[in-house]
Amino acid sequence: MRLNIPGRRYSTDSVIKVKSWKPMTMYLYQDERGRRTASKSWEAMIRLHDRVFSDDNRSVLKRLVVKFSIAGFAVHLLLVFFARTFQHQPHLLAAVGTNYLSAITTPFNFILFYEVLTLIAALPASTTRSIANQFEIVSLVFIRDAFRDIADADGPNWLLHAHQEIPLMFDMWGGLLMFLLVTVFQHVASRQVRLPRTPEITQGRKKFIAQKKVVALCLTLLLLALAAYHLTRFIIASWSAAHTGDYRNLRLSGVFYHDLFTVMIVTDVLILILSLVVSARYEMVFRNAAFVVSIILIRFSLSESRPYGAAIALLSMIFGILTLLVFNYHSRLRASESLQNAKCTDAITFDLQQPVFQSGTSPASSRPGAEITVVNWL
Repeated sequence: MRLNIPGRRYSTDSVIKVKSWKPMTMYLYQDERGRRTASKSWEAMIRLHDRVFSDDNRSVLKRLVVKFSIAGFAVHLLLVFFARTFQHQPHLLAAVGTNYLSAITTPFNFILFYEVLTLIAALPASTTRSIANQFEIVSLVFIRDAFRDIADADGPNWLLHAHQEIPLMFDMWGGLLMFLLVTVFQHVASRQVRLPRTPEITQGRKKFIAQKKVVALCLTLLLLALAAYHLTRFIIASWSAAHTGDYRNLRLSGVFYHDLFTVMIVTDVLILILSLVVSARYEMVFRNAAFVVSIILIRFSLSESRPYGAAIALLSMIFGILTLLVFNYHSRLRASESLQNAKCTDAITFDLQQPVFQSGTSPASSRPGAEITVVNWL
């Protein structure tokens, strides 16, 4: 069917096609606008991360941690002094104890919280660095517990009582061995083989770092919420202890780090998935998955009783070190194989750039009449 218009001729098919362009154009425009909005939101979160974890803010945070540690240490010492002075102690002072060494755990809690923030700040830089920081945190937890064991063993003849000495020995020597294993892990990590700087890997690395910055920003908000929740529980438990004298629920810091490593397990699994953007190589996927197993063991170690907690933590670090050693060996083998392939390719390219002769006399030969045979790679 055609429409008769003076000077022009149209068909109804053409009119229908023209009308059908408008909804499609609007759909494409809305889709493009949605992508631009998402891109702007993504860039805004990345800029927010860079401002939050800037060098100036890190310096300010470090000074605040030092001030809070000193203030907390002084307040704890003052409470211990009151507990030793008053004969009829309030229930809350009785929970503080009478040993001045127990005050050491207070600044250690602030230092540990700072180490957790340092862990989150290092998350976009390197996965291996992030795992090393988590190992450092658990080693500091065990050293802090050693001070607590000393404070609990309040008495002049505490060395004569095995039930007071054994927990201290496990925490003390376990923390020292963890310090050694963390050092070994960092040494092995420094000897990793770097990935080749191809355009695809470089672009994937930039995208991966941007994704980890967003994850670190969300993890910071979750950490602050988790800290506020446990601080509220501590205040409620302190208020209850002041009235009832039951101060068994005042030590909630272990529960906090138990929940922290639960969150870090989820984070490490997410980073394992996102790392496929950079490389889906077998050794890279296996290394990141093995790191997740190590962190799961670390979480178990914080909830187990002595001596199993320290043993599980040590085994998790040894597993991480062995994983990194095998990863480095596998990467060197692959790098050596890639280098040999590259040399072979260069040799082939060089031969292709030369004139191709069959058996006969080469015009470029310095000796007239010399017979050469060149393999034709074409």
